[in-house]
Amino acid sequence: MNARRSLFALVFVALVVLLVAIGLGIKLSRLASVTNSLVVAYDALGQWVEHAEHSLSATEVLDLHAGLLIDNLPETLGEEDLSAAELTAFIQDYPLDQSDLARATELQSMLVWELFECHRLQVYFTQLINYARAGLTLLLLSIAGMAFFMGRRAQDYRLAPFPEDNPNPVLGLTYSGKLIYQNSAALSALKQLMPDCDDATQMLPEDYKERLYDLKREKQTQAVWIRHLEDRIYQFSVQLLKNHGRIHIYGEDITEQEQIRARNAFIAYHDPVCLLANRQRYEQLVDEVKSQSLDLTLIITRVSGTSAVLSSQGLEVADQYVRELSMRLRTAYQAVDTFGERKAVVIRFDNSRFGCLYFGKLSDRQYRYLAKLLDQCAEAPFVSDTREHYFKLESGAVCEKSSQSSQFIMQRANIALSTARSSHESFLLFDESVAEKLLEAERIQQELRYAVQLDELSIHYQPQQDLRTGELVGFEALMRWNNKGQSVPPSVFIPIAERTGLIQSMGNWGMREVLRQSVEWQKHPELKTGKIAFNVSAQEFSRQDFIESIEVALVDYPALPESIQVELTESILVEDERAAIETMHTLKSLGFTLAIDDFGTGYSSFSYLSRFPVDKLKIDRSFIVNIARGERDIAIIAAMVDVAHQLGIKVIAEGVETQEEKDVLIRLGCDQIQGYFYGKPMSATDATLFCSNKEKA
Repeated sequence: MNARRSLFALVFVALVVLLVAIGLGIKLSRLASVTNSLVVAYDALGQWVEHAEHSLSATEVLDLHAGLLIDNLPETLGEEDLSAAELTAFIQDYPLDQSDLARATELQSMLVWELFECHRLQVYFTQLINYARAGLTLLLLSIAGMAFFMGRRAQDYRLAPFPEDNPNPVLGLTYSGKLIYQNSAALSALKQLMPDCDDATQMLPEDYKERLYDLKREKQTQAVWIRHLEDRIYQFSVQLLKNHGRIHIYGEDITEQEQIRARNAFIAYHDPVCLLANRQRYEQLVDEVKSQSLDLTLIITRVSGTSAVLSSQGLEVADQYVRELSMRLRTAYQAVDTFGERKAVVIRFDNSRFGCLYFGKLSDRQYRYLAKLLDQCAEAPFVSDTREHYFKLESGAVCEKSSQSSQFIMQRANIALSTARSSHESFLLFDESVAEKLLEAERIQQELRYAVQLDELSIHYQPQQDLRTGELVGFEALMRWNNKGQSVPPSVFIPIAERTGLIQSMGNWGMREVLRQSVEWQKHPELKTGKIAFNVSAQEFSRQDFIESIEVALVDYPALPESIQVELTESILVEDERAAIETMHTLKSLGFTLAIDDFGTGYSSFSYLSRFPVDKLKIDRSFIVNIARGERDIAIIAAMVDVAHQLGIKVIAEGVETQEEKDVLIRLGCDQIQGYFYGKPMSATDATLFCSNKEKA
């Protein structure tokens, strides 16, 4: 409205200026006419003014005088201010005819008057021009302001339909929570969820009014609400407009975003192969119950044999193996889960370690049952492409309060696991004695590192007897350790050496010592010592330079390979079957004979016997202990002997300590025995004497 008034005022001023300009033009035209008449009159007189200094025409004199007069006229000059004398004074000095003078005087008076009128109009015109400039400036400012406000008004008009055009639900509420507006998107979403409802506030949380009250009470102006409606998830952004007494709520269907977020969260906290919880999820679970003072039981199970599947069958088969193994373990773990409030969580910590977290304390009976179930998991092999893969399970368990950190609980479970492995147990529960054993194992580990340099290791030889002839057929080389005058049992230091990797240097030393002793005995052919067998660990066998180390040792100690037997554990055969077969054939080509040690205790499968170039089987002591009164063990040994003989493989039983055990083995067709009944492990000197005595006998 103000801009319109300014425009009208400017137009009015412009019209006034235009009229004054027209009047001024008329006056100027009149002045020009009078001036022309005056000039004509003076020219008609033919009079010239003669002056001593200069000569001017009458018209030039008139122009000069008129100019001086006009310059000195006041702006408010009127008729009463002019007199004939003033207007004609300058003519009196010039001699002219009276008639012409009268005409000239008249014309001059008219000219002066017109000049005065023109001057006055000029003053008015100048003032009007200044007013016009101010008006024009005001007009331009008004136009700019009007354009700004009209732009704002247009923007308001454009934004006015925004809530209605918004594809997401928009709601307007009073400060008390009453619905006053809902856009079409809100109504459409509402109809999909609640066809019979017309009030979009039904999409909000059921306690939305209480939430609004809390916001106002806490002087908050913003909030975000989440509402699950059937299979959809909605997020509502709440804005409290205090100055307007209104509440605006903007809704959004975030179902897809939540699904993506949940999927990413699942990936972050679960193993991608078997979909079990991972270590990060375990730590999160322990942290969640940290303040609840619960009993937490953690089982960690280590799986041996997984790398063999990967190297021999490839990644796809290895993943299938992991998935099947995880299913077996989950079934075993969950079988003892009796804590209904929170289900146990099965975990895959890394490539070879699985586990389970229980939200409660297992009883001794549950521990025993779980250990049995885990043993059963490893009994059946994993089959792929008609190939069987056996694995071994070892577990450690611990029960701690939830106030302990996840790292602390996991560390103790790993201590129990390590102790179980070193003591050849399949399941062990952590207690303080286990911790003491671990400390002792660490001490032994430190001492063992210097055993070779300090010459504390030695080789003892246990004789082996042929059951048909009763003659000596060889010795098994057994490593012994005398630590500061005390004998450390092999069952103690060998597992520690294997776990720490020291077994490689110790095994290489033992192999060279056996070859050296064999060369010494070869110098006395009358002794008839037979074959000397030495054990090779899985770590030694898998080394790329294993064959090379034997060849180098044969150069240093040129023993006859046919007098040496290499004993391999079953675990070697399943770690990487293809590589194992290749290495075994290389050993055979060098002249060595091969034996499988402790057959029947781990990954035993008769199918292996047909694929590996084996010369002898060694039946483990555990089958011999109850052979005199255990029909089951007798049947197993009979089967071993029968299959081995059909494949052209000899059988030797170790750990034979009684005549009764020997008699049963003879009846079953066993070829050889080894044990205290025939001879204890002895030094090389005593073994030499043992051979001499046998020859004399």
